[in-house]
Amino acid sequence: MSALLQLALLIAILLPAGKLVASLFSRFGIPAIIGELMVGIVAGPGCFNLLQQGPFRTGQASGTFMLLAQIGGLVLMFIAGFETDIERMREAGVTAFLVALSGVIWPLALGAGAAHLLGLSWPAALFVGGALTATSVSISARTLMDGGHMASTEATVILGAAVIDDVMGLFVLAFLTASLATGGGEYFGAAGESSRFFRQHFTLAAEHPLLLQMILIGVGVALFFTVGYGAAKRWLDPLILQMRKLSATESVTSCVIALVLVYALAAEWLGSVAGITGAYLLGYVFAGSKFKADIERTFHAIGHGFLVPLFFVAIGLTSNFRSLGGHWLLLGIIFVVAVISKMVGCGLAAMARGLGFVRSLRIGCGMVSRGEVGLIIAAMAIRASVFTESEVAMVVAVVLLTTLFTPLALRGAFQLKCPEDGQSFPGGIVEPLDLASGGPTPTLGGDDISNRPSRRESSNDFSKRLMLSKDSP
Repeated sequence: MSALLQLALLIAILLPAGKLVASLFSRFGIPAIIGELMVGIVAGPGCFNLLQQGPFRTGQASGTFMLLAQIGGLVLMFIAGFETDIERMREAGVTAFLVALSGVIWPLALGAGAAHLLGLSWPAALFVGGALTATSVSISARTLMDGGHMASTEATVILGAAVIDDVMGLFVLAFLTASLATGGGEYFGAAGESSRFFRQHFTLAAEHPLLLQMILIGVGVALFFTVGYGAAKRWLDPLILQMRKLSATESVTSCVIALVLVYALAAEWLGSVAGITGAYLLGYVFAGSKFKADIERTFHAIGHGFLVPLFFVAIGLTSNFRSLGGHWLLLGIIFVVAVISKMVGCGLAAMARGLGFVRSLRIGCGMVSRGEVGLIIAAMAIRASVFTESEVAMVVAVVLLTTLFTPLALRGAFQLKCPEDGQSFPGGIVEPLDLASGGPTPTLGGDDISNRPSRRESSNDFSKRLMLSKDSP
């Protein structure tokens, strides 16, 4: 069977299975993404090992499937970006930074300490702690979308803090890498190439590789966010305006997809941060664009109908608990540390900024899931012979377990009653937009925003409402 047919069969099996199980879970009050993750886990190497069965044994389709899934992650974060409330994000700046900082310090310290007490060497323990630092915001973003909480104060802080602690996680990664081999670690992107150049040509740089790498990463992050945000703010709307004049079908959508990929590439190469951060930054700029409605419907359909479910199924496919080799106690304790350190660390930082207990708990729950940075740190640790295969499996399992835990905890936290709901940050009240009030419908750039997803409307409900509006006279 050709690679194309293998890929088609794989998607034809996993995509509807993910949606069916997600729908079944939703009927019992379980977040839909748990269903998609469970489909991947059952199909993965720990159970049926689908990718090693029958026509998929050659591996021709699995690599392409994983790449499609990663694009799904980019699309998900782009959608999360343009659903962000810009005014609340500005209000949350200091709060998000403190939550991110606390959410890096606590997991690093507690994770490394617990791992060392359980018998790991200090280098291995530090890598375990480092793998627990950065939050994978995509899980929380999807849960917040499904629950209609994207416009809440908690969502604003979670998304802002997750972007910031992704950057902080890269600094931890640079520290761990440089501490291994006096500058002999593997770097990537513009920071890595610049580091190698300076170390080869300047003695002072070769003698202080850690300081050099920290400086270069800091410069790269500042350049990416400054240039990326400024360029999008200045030229995004004029570019979309020109694309709308083209006679080609869906030219605006094609242009925006290309921009999402370019920003993801720039985030990885120039900013040394995860590609999803670049996609989120572009979406965040789109949140204030007068052409937002032009791409909102299309990306909801492409994302939630195709690419985003593949992203969550693929996370489950990477899990293999058989490689743990009996390290179940270590896994259990590190998982508990991973959950408690984020919930307590981020929650206390939020409370210190004047948010109430329930809101702080929600923020802590939203910061629990781990992802790309943790897996990168684990991969670097095994290449440096700091981790064994079982320790890598333990880190992957913790990433997966926190991914499963976060939607359940976040959903439960939002079900708790909070007297502050409806308020923004202390001192301000934000009235929600009510499209069902019977009054005039607000417009943005000439577009009727009643044809856009509401804050508490799922993508499926939005699609149904859109079809009904098209059928009505």
